[in-house]
Amino acid sequence: VKDWNRVTNMYRTGPDIKDSWTSLYHTSFTLDRWAPFAGPGHWLDPDMMILGEVSIGPMMHPTRLTPDEQYSHVSIFSLLAAPMLIGCPLERLDDFTLNLLSNDEVIAINQDPLGKAGRLVAEENGIQIWLKPLEDGAFAVGLFNVADFGKTPESYFRWGDETAKTFHFDFAKLGLPGTYQLRDVWRQKDLGVFKGAYDAEIRHHGVLLLKLTQSR
Repeated sequence: VKDWNRVTNMYRTGPDIKDSWTSLYHTSFTLDRWAPFAGPGHWLDPDMMILGEVSIGPMMHPTRLTPDEQYSHVSIFSLLAAPMLIGCPLERLDDFTLNLLSNDEVIAINQDPLGKAGRLVAEENGIQIWLKPLEDGAFAVGLFNVADFGKTPESYFRWGDETAKTFHFDFAKLGLPGTYQLRDVWRQKDLGVFKGAYDAEIRHHGVLLLKLTQSR
């Protein structure tokens, strides 16, 4: 079927997700190849979100993802325009999980009417850069510290003493020349106007989710 992806409103892209960084990475951060087949009426589905209290079997437990991994989780789903389905009981949502699920600017990226799935446009020094065009002409950008996952034996483990990475985000390299107003979407805070590049610190398995609006 030539347009197989248009047969259904959404389609699963892989196996069931589990509440680990390894599972999140394999089910979500490897979906760039599916982006051309995503859009209004044919959304890609990496499975339900592993936030709050989750259950892979008969017993529920708090997600094993770190707070930074949870921010990355919601961010990559928003950039992919993936359905934000939750499996945790609503009456047991804690404040942190509720905050993750109710940031209106993050939701706006997920629900952007253009419906474009973000693309993995670069990976440098353990940082993945995902870029998503928005209907208003701006861009959503996720800078994810995936720490070269899968490329070294130690990348499969979490030691607890990992440090943030300083990253030089050269948005001119991504075909975005000129000057941009940068907004930290999770913090809902304008960072200022920058030409060509921005330097950031990104926590281990964490994310900086930005909205770039061209400045005149």
